[in-house]
Amino acid sequence: MRKILLLSIFIGVLVLTLVASAPLSFILKRSGIVQQGVSWQQARGTIWHGQVTGLSVRGDAIGAVQGDFSLLRMVQGQPGHLIRWSGPQGQGSALAAMSGPGIKVRKGRAAMTFDATRISSVFPAQDVSLRLSNVSIDATSKGCQSASGDVRTDALSTISAVYGANWPELDGSLSCVDGELVVSVEGRAADGTRIAAKSSLQGNGRLELWDVPDSQTNALLLAGFTNEAGRFVYMQRVSNGESVQ
Repeated sequence: MRKILLLSIFIGVLVLTLVASAPLSFILKRSGIVQQGVSWQQARGTIWHGQVTGLSVRGDAIGAVQGDFSLLRMVQGQPGHLIRWSGPQGQGSALAAMSGPGIKVRKGRAAMTFDATRISSVFPAQDVSLRLSNVSIDATSKGCQSASGDVRTDALSTISAVYGANWPELDGSLSCVDGELVVSVEGRAADGTRIAAKSSLQGNGRLELWDVPDSQTNALLLAGFTNEAGRFVYMQRVSNGESVQ
């Protein structure tokens, strides 16, 4: 019995050592993320300390990601890997770890800048920003299971002049809805306009405005908003990767 136990321990240590020392590129190619539309130019190092450059997701350039493992963080009850990201759209960091069949993210933060047309084709081509902090996410192969975090964006305040308005920056949070990661933000303009918006990671979104001054309603209707009992609503749905207004 003791020999069997020692043999089991040896095999376990051997497997762990082989996985830990395996090239990061080998691990990535067998992780299933390629089938999810993730690609990269180069992967160096191991899962303990590695870097991926030229990373893109479904054709969108993400940049470079670096990961470092710390046993001390695990002893303290935190995810062991510190992930740092930097690219053309911004930068960020988070603690991450595999958890059973899924992944958990803690202490995430990011600052991103992108063209407003990526939110919707009806928005003018202007740079807008999105900031995330205190992000926690638990996800499995079935999708997003739980999420929290603080969100702030100047997207609507930047483009509001096009609609003859002066909308504020919006604040909100992250959550999971039907397996999707969802960003929810809201705010109130100085003229009394109330704003609420939701958007999923897949690109589906809803923007809703009410208590809108009469001087702005025509511009909203021309931009594709619909008047639903005094609430001006803009919907965006993604079907087969294509945006549908």
